[in-house]
Amino acid sequence: MEKSVFLERSSCAKIEPYGVFAMREKINKLARGIVDQERPSTHFSEERIEGKISLLESKTFEIFIQSLNAVPMRGLVYCEAPYISLHKNAFGGVRTKVSFTVNTEGMEEESELRGELSFVYLGGEKQIPYHFILEKSPSAKQLKEIRHFEDLQKLMEADKKAATRIFDYRDFLSAPIMQSAKAVKLYELLKPCGNRALALEEFLAYFSYRPKNGINRKGLLSSSKRKEEKKLEFPEGLSLEEKISLCIRRGERGEEAFELYKRGVEENIKLTNLYENLLYSMKKGYKEELPRAVYLYFSYEYRVEEGLASALYYNILQNFPENSEIYLRFARQMQDFAVESMLAGKMDEELALLYQKLILPDMVDEKMAELLPKLLRSYKVVVEDSEMEKLILSHPALKGEEVYSLKEGEAYVPMPYKDMILLFQDGMGNRYTRVNHRKTKVFEGEELEKRMERFSEYTPVFLLQKALQLEKEGIKTEEELECMERAFDNSAFSNSFRMEILSQILAYHRQEKQSEFPEESLRFLHHIPTKGMKKKEKEDYLAALLYRREMDRALMFYKEYPYLHIEKELLPAFSDSAIDRGEEELSLYLSHLAFRAERISDKGLSYLLEEWNGSSKEMYAVLKTAEQRREEKGGIDASRLLNMAERLLAQCLFTEKMREAEEAFHLYRKFSGRESLLIRAFLSNYAASIFLYQKRELPDFTALLYEEVRGESYKERVPLLYLLALSYSFSKRESLTEDERELLNSIVPILLEKNLVFSYTKSLAKFVPLPGEVLEKTVVEYHGKAEEKPYFSVRAEGEKEFHREELQHSYHGIYTASFLLFPGEKMEYRFTLGKEDKLLYESVLKKEEGMMMEGEDVYTALCKMSRLLMEEKVEELLPLMEDYEEKELSIARVLKD
Repeated sequence: MEKSVFLERSSCAKIEPYGVFAMREKINKLARGIVDQERPSTHFSEERIEGKISLLESKTFEIFIQSLNAVPMRGLVYCEAPYISLHKNAFGGVRTKVSFTVNTEGMEEESELRGELSFVYLGGEKQIPYHFILEKSPSAKQLKEIRHFEDLQKLMEADKKAATRIFDYRDFLSAPIMQSAKAVKLYELLKPCGNRALALEEFLAYFSYRPKNGINRKGLLSSSKRKEEKKLEFPEGLSLEEKISLCIRRGERGEEAFELYKRGVEENIKLTNLYENLLYSMKKGYKEELPRAVYLYFSYEYRVEEGLASALYYNILQNFPENSEIYLRFARQMQDFAVESMLAGKMDEELALLYQKLILPDMVDEKMAELLPKLLRSYKVVVEDSEMEKLILSHPALKGEEVYSLKEGEAYVPMPYKDMILLFQDGMGNRYTRVNHRKTKVFEGEELEKRMERFSEYTPVFLLQKALQLEKEGIKTEEELECMERAFDNSAFSNSFRMEILSQILAYHRQEKQSEFPEESLRFLHHIPTKGMKKKEKEDYLAALLYRREMDRALMFYKEYPYLHIEKELLPAFSDSAIDRGEEELSLYLSHLAFRAERISDKGLSYLLEEWNGSSKEMYAVLKTAEQRREEKGGIDASRLLNMAERLLAQCLFTEKMREAEEAFHLYRKFSGRESLLIRAFLSNYAASIFLYQKRELPDFTALLYEEVRGESYKERVPLLYLLALSYSFSKRESLTEDERELLNSIVPILLEKNLVFSYTKSLAKFVPLPGEVLEKTVVEYHGKAEEKPYFSVRAEGEKEFHREELQHSYHGIYTASFLLFPGEKMEYRFTLGKEDKLLYESVLKKEEGMMMEGEDVYTALCKMSRLLMEEKVEELLPLMEDYEEKELSIARVLKD
């Protein structure tokens, strides 16, 4: 990744020109009481970013940002995801774009990516979520849908060619159904099968999902009977000796030939190789006693021909006790033959009896103990289908396969483990999983098994059996760990099983209670190959390094694979180690991960307070957590809290997040923040909120505003916004203190001088004197935008049509108009916008009730008479009317003269 969260931090303290310059400019203006209502109307081209990305590739996305009202924008963009690289993390102008690249390198198993981009800009904040689908190859899409064997079965029944093509995909092993070691091994064993449709059918048949359109093996079985032995034919008139001689020359070795050879021996016929041919033609496992001459013939030779020895010795053991003459003649050579055969790993029904009778427990040594497990668990397999020529044997935990040829439908195979996979191969090389056969154990040796236990730890069979057991039960001791390490290093085990072993090894390393560890086991951990690991195995490896406090290796590994998930309990130590080693960008990322997981340490929290920037909501959450931690433990330095509180307050003022700004200001003051520029900027923002936007008041902030105004002796220097907000606040109160009245008395003349008279101004008359012209008139207000002046139309009682009146732009989008109304008099009014006269607001204006006018002027007299008339107080009204009439006549005479 050319740029990532690790390489370039999006910190507002380090970005020029838009970050620092725009924020400082905003703060300076606010400190002078300047509220810029012409904020940019920021429009984002996307509310949500969605897309598809080819796995293991990179793709760039763009978001266009425009100011709809042509007011220049200023802002920052944050994204903490390590797989997203922002091309720039600041933006500005009237129209711009933010582009970023998503890098999926190393993400072999992810299917989607979710998160959000956080925009902090002049006048607001915005989070834009993203959702990217990681597209695998077309074959991978199809494979993803094969979640069960039944899915593959249905596909084959619907389209055999398509199913076979998928079965042969290079990445078929990534299909959901191929996530077991047994399925992987079976797939490997069926790979040499030339008929791929048949291979797929047999693959499904093994898991009991044979397709309905599969080959009917039952028909083949019924038609494939083994050939019967041909009857011997001889020319007429031949003697027994001549027949036997002819059979020897022909190499006849069937049952009929055996009977001829046996008769020849019984009749003492002398022919070369007669006795040898007798044994060769004897059927396997022949138990009947042979003519004595046969035993005597072979007793003179210490080494009987290899093809004859097992049959002869088997027959002897079946017919003669240990103290008999014949047995004693062969005892030594039989035992030597049995030992040689055992060490050669040979097994059949006859040899099984030799081993059982002649191999004594005391004779078992390390070399023999390696072979015994397989021999003790050997089986005779009889296959009924004559087309089958070979047996294929393997185990999910082993590499490769073992091939055994069938002789007359029989073979002897060692099956020392559970879950062995047995396949059947025909003469064409096709392999089958379901063929009728019988399986019989041929060797029973309880005493040998007991003796073998002494040497079991040195045998490969024991190692695999122990590894299979520990793979299910887990490692509990260092001895078991050493056993699994030896199993992992054993090249005879399959890669998939070695990865399962590795998972257990790493799980043991992850045990936090194991504080001290043998150097050899740590060395093994260091040299584990990581390139072939899947995501889960990489996460386990990282966790193992962290549990073993191998922080340097863990940091290097995580930099290479930053998308890995880290367990919550490991995050604090990992982020602290990154901080200690000066890994600045990685420290920020890990510390924030720990914070979000609610596992952050004091060191990590202090680091975030000092260095981290993000959305106001996230910064506030960090600050509150640190505040609580300091109150509970006292481990956080106050200066760090103040550092983030100051940055947060500045950002909230920049983005005009008033509620967040108020909370940030509380914390800023709590942590002894005294920067006057920032305090005045906040007060301007607060004053605008209560005066311009009619937001609720907070007593603490109003009191601070009061002190700020009161502290300035020359009130003309105080920002006008402060005066307006404070006078507006006073107008809503029932009473004021003497100091407040005095301050208000100094504020009002300044406002009146600037003709800043609003609807609330009359309410100040209960505290300070106001001019009559202010008290006489009723004020109408409209709060809008300075650049959008509305039209104001009125209609008095008795008028049919509205007519327009002029509005005065009094202050920052507040438009006013004043009218002289009498008690009981009404006037309809409305505000509209644009040429279309789009209605904004309409209401009825009345003379304020409850405010009694004092004085001798005409307006006051008319108001009093109007009120009495409305109340029907005729007795009080008549004197006033007479007095008013008299005054009017006097004025008329004066004017006439």
